[in-house]
Amino acid sequence: MAGNRQSGAFHRREQEEREARTRRLMTFGIGGVLALVAVIVAVGVVWSVILPPRAEVGVVGTRTLTAGDLADHAIFMYRTGDTRPLGDPTTAMDDLILKEALLQSIAPELEPITDADVRALLAVRLGIEGEVEDELYASSLAAYLRQTEITRAEVEYAGRALVVEERLREQLEEAVPETGEMIFVLRVATADRTRAEALIERVAAGESLGEAAVAIGIYTEAPQADFGRWAPEVFPERVRAELIDLEAGEVTGVLDDEARVGFEVYQVSIRTTEEPYDEANRERLAAERFVEIMAERREQLGATVTLSESERTWVLNRLSRAVRR
Repeated sequence: MAGNRQSGAFHRREQEEREARTRRLMTFGIGGVLALVAVIVAVGVVWSVILPPRAEVGVVGTRTLTAGDLADHAIFMYRTGDTRPLGDPTTAMDDLILKEALLQSIAPELEPITDADVRALLAVRLGIEGEVEDELYASSLAAYLRQTEITRAEVEYAGRALVVEERLREQLEEAVPETGEMIFVLRVATADRTRAEALIERVAAGESLGEAAVAIGIYTEAPQADFGRWAPEVFPERVRAELIDLEAGEVTGVLDDEARVGFEVYQVSIRTTEEPYDEANRERLAAERFVEIMAERREQLGATVTLSESERTWVLNRLSRAVRR
């Protein structure tokens, strides 16, 4: 009997020790899980609040661009009427790199840009005519800043870059030759591919593109096909390659229109080698050269973009919150 009681007591103590060990393990396990959860939450807070604004998303010359810089510029663009960053924040990155390239690479080659130059440009943008008085400028700028919810520093940064851009464009337009090669272009658009193919057949038979468009009922008058005169190298890039080598009288094949819902056919009606450039083509030629120069300067400055998908999402979320305010 005594042996049985001792044996029972022994088994009870063993059972109690097992239960105690189980409770300790459960306690440690729960504590470990809670600690892990705390670490995950902390990491999430650091990533979502601290790291993204400071995360490097690009470099241009001497400036390192952070996600915070990009978000601020995307918001600035939206509040000044440019909604492109809502769909793709890389448009804000491209604009920011352009401004940095203007300020870092182009500005040192021009006459120094003064605060007065920036103020004069901003006054025009604010609708101030004539002499810019201090009080009127200050009140107009303050009202604009309140309306758009952007800072004076942002406006003056963009204004300084714009002064540089305008001066560069003026120089490039002055450098355009007085005369050059020109093409006089006809264009017909239709939603019917069969009709577009018929245009090409009729032109091959001797009609102009405009006459062919009237003959098959696309247009009512031949001049509706006139698409203006162009320096070939600045013809819209989407179809430039199809058109640039055509001789007078030749037509392109059937091309998709810009929206890819219809079709177009182009004809070079006249091609000249020494035609005076009109103002529109001078501006186009200068604009084309501007794009080329800024691409060169961007490369010289070693501009790189390292925007990750998570950083892109963070920028879009911050922009969306700003839009909803």
